[in-house]
Amino acid sequence: MFKLFADKPDHPMFDLAEAKRLLAELDPGETRKFLEEITFWLESIKRAAGFNTELRLAIIMLLDETGQPLQAELLQRYLSVPHLRDFQGLHLWQVIREFAKELSAAYGAVIDDLQGAEKHARELNEQVPLLCVRQIRAVSEWIKLDLLRYLEVESDVWHLLFSSYRFAQAETCHEHMLHAYPGHVIHTSPQRELSRTLILYISSPGTLAADQIEVAFRIAGRLSSFFDLKTTEDRDCPYVFDLSQAAPPHKVESGLALTPGMRFFGAVRALPALQKIYDQNVNDPVWQERRFSSEFTPAGKLTVLKHLLDYWIAEPPLRYMQRRDINATVDVTHTFRVVSQLVEHIDPGRLEDGDGKSVKLTAKFVLAATDIDYTTETWAVSDMSAAGLGAILSGSLGAWIKIGDLCAIKPKNGQLWWVGTIRRLHTDAENKVLVGIELLAKKPASVWLRVLGKGKDRVSHWETSSGTFAYDYLPVILLPDENNAYLNSTLLMESGHFVLDAIYQVMLGEHSRDIKLTKLLDEGEDYEQVGFEWLS
Repeated sequence: MFKLFADKPDHPMFDLAEAKRLLAELDPGETRKFLEEITFWLESIKRAAGFNTELRLAIIMLLDETGQPLQAELLQRYLSVPHLRDFQGLHLWQVIREFAKELSAAYGAVIDDLQGAEKHARELNEQVPLLCVRQIRAVSEWIKLDLLRYLEVESDVWHLLFSSYRFAQAETCHEHMLHAYPGHVIHTSPQRELSRTLILYISSPGTLAADQIEVAFRIAGRLSSFFDLKTTEDRDCPYVFDLSQAAPPHKVESGLALTPGMRFFGAVRALPALQKIYDQNVNDPVWQERRFSSEFTPAGKLTVLKHLLDYWIAEPPLRYMQRRDINATVDVTHTFRVVSQLVEHIDPGRLEDGDGKSVKLTAKFVLAATDIDYTTETWAVSDMSAAGLGAILSGSLGAWIKIGDLCAIKPKNGQLWWVGTIRRLHTDAENKVLVGIELLAKKPASVWLRVLGKGKDRVSHWETSSGTFAYDYLPVILLPDENNAYLNSTLLMESGHFVLDAIYQVMLGEHSRDIKLTKLLDEGEDYEQVGFEWLS
């Protein structure tokens, strides 16, 4: 047992029993206030005089274990509405982040004590591996929370992460396997905790929604045993960082000047296991991969799994489109229903058939009212490429913004609405949000799909003369292919409507045609991008 009964420190939590008593007085129903109190005690105790190292560590671990479920609850609340401009969400995020920051600092103070001591007590030696795991995990949570708001990870945070791992190496416990917290079933080690964070960072989190970043972090934790971390260059380790530098990891470049502190890492060996999880989700939706928490939908997990399959390979995708700086403005609004209302409707209109001929649309439909109130914002465009554009938002603009949001975009003085989706976010030092928008189509077409149903009314309801059957209609957006034709087009439909091999009729007047849904290509905040084939 620890030697906890030395001279009593001049601090309210002067021993474990008193610390437990003070924590028991806090209201567990006030989750946010409870975590704020724990954060206060962490900050207070990390440098308080009179504590021996064993007692300080014991109380910090008690505060840590008490705070973990509170942090998890508040994080889930934040992820349910993680808009960058939402004040309540921002305050919630600040509370969680401050806990991770002070926990890192508290464990760091213990490490400083140990590094300054000539030798450790035997009981304390046994706790060093656990100390290292928890310290690196606390810093990792701090980094993840910054990534959730698309912030640059500060150099001081990288320094803390790498110095913690250097300490684990010095204590020869960097590969020591253990459970990080009571009740955990997955073994981890300081090296696995470090690898998990590095892999998350290089997985392009700026192109994932906040909840998707959390899923990616959990997946990386589950598969961390497959990650490589080596002292020499390796084809399966395309990334590098330097333990002696307070700088983020980066891609290995030719002609790299090697230093003793360099470490090379990668997730290539994890790809077969990741592919197996992906295939299980695709082929058995009833099973649902639950190991990464059931609050995330199977389709949402699929999106993240596909993303990680792209970014864990040795040569991940690059932004190759040439971009040019411009100074312009565009009108922007969002949500699938608004976008489908604004883009050009093809009834009546023209659509290219499979032979490249125009089909005149003559039918008109008296459908249920679809007018939806909406507002637009004017965004300043900073750069543009053939595939997208970049914008800079300040003030209250983009309060709704999230990775995966579907947007309607119209250039000033333009007549047609384009369709795009938010693909990348970054928050700069001045709290301006840099937005990357992928343009899905400059000439989209809004059409209706018809499906035979009984007693269900997804969008509008028609009855036949007998009243026996009901036709269900779905609004969708046709996206032309790269040749601006519809022979190999895709479509956008509202989330939850994709069913593999489902057959619909595209309402084109006298020339209506049937299609079969063949593939779920992408998933956004409220839409699904779907591949299909023409049947007639």
